[in-house]
Order: sequence, then C-alpha cells, then structure tokens
Amino acid sequence: MKVKILPVLALWLGACAVNAQAPAGNAENGKRVFIKDGCYGCHGYDGHGGTGARLAPKPLPTAAFIAYIRHPGPSGMPVFTPKVISDVELTDIWTYLKSIPDNPGVKDIPLLSQ
Repeated sequence: MKVKILPVLALWLGACAVNAQAPAGNAENGKRVFIKDGCYGCHGYDGHGGTGARLAPKPLPTAAFIAYIRHPGPSGMPVFTPKVISDVELTDIWTYLKSIPDNPGVKDIPLLSQ
C-alpha cells in the first residue's frame, strides 16, 4: 500500500497552522523598521498597498510572510536577506501590519452616506 506523502504533509501543516499561536512582536518597532527599510514606498505607510501589494490589515501568516520576503520570486520586490532584516524585525513588521485597522466602509463615512 502506497501512502501519498503530499496530502498527508498538507494536512499536518494545516493542523500546525491552526494550532500555532500568533508570534509575539513589537508593533511600534515594526512600524519603525517598515519606514526605515522603505517598505512604505511600495506598500503605503498604512500597508494598504500602492505600487506594491496590500499587506494590512490581514497580512499572510507570519511564516509565509517571512518566507515571501526572503524569496519574493519574479514579483519585482527586492530580496531581504537576514543580513538586511532579521526574522525578529520581520515579526515586528507583521505585528505592525496586523495592528492596522481596515479602511472604513462607505456607510461609515458620513460624507459618502449622504
């Protein structure tokens, strides 16, 4: 009997993701690093996007966020190695992005609901 490894691995990873707690990070430091390293230039000061992808208020899971920053592929985003920005700083940036509230809905903007 052959066991297909990929579905079992996917199930295991999914279970780990559900049970994993969000990492503790420092949102204040994350904002500082986000600005210092120029992330705002493409993603906006509030992470809601611009020429770069929308990152806030619901960023990728932390591990996926860090992996993408380390190996962004052909997206045009520069690679940020651990020598440039540490995993701790990336976790802080993730925490900052997670802390940003979503844009208000149209019904919540008085001028637009008239």
